[in-house]
Amino acid sequence: MDQVREKSCEARIDEQLENLEESVIHPLEHYYDGDQEGEWNNYPLAVSTYQLTKIELSWGGPSDFLEVKHEGASILSITYHFQDWFDGARREVEEGSKVWEYCATVIQAREECGY
Repeated sequence: MDQVREKSCEARIDEQLENLEESVIHPLEHYYDGDQEGEWNNYPLAVSTYQLTKIELSWGGPSDFLEVKHEGASILSITYHFQDWFDGARREVEEGSKVWEYCATVIQAREECGY
């Protein structure tokens, strides 16, 4: 039996975004009509809030920085960015690495200072 392969997410994302554009019209109409208890509470599934801290290491060309996604002092992910004129690359930082430990220390210090 042949398995049918789905299109990749990259191939499907534009259509999904168009569908989302249509899906949010109804809840928005209800919200602006003052019906926050009805349709508005049925969409979205959930709303998550987190902090994003940018640790800038160098400026100019080239430049590099770390983006730390966290909730308080609890780190969710870290992305290293390296950029040079009209070009750039990024990598996810592995948990347990020295860079992760450095970022965790910076975030902890900021939390302790009340920033």
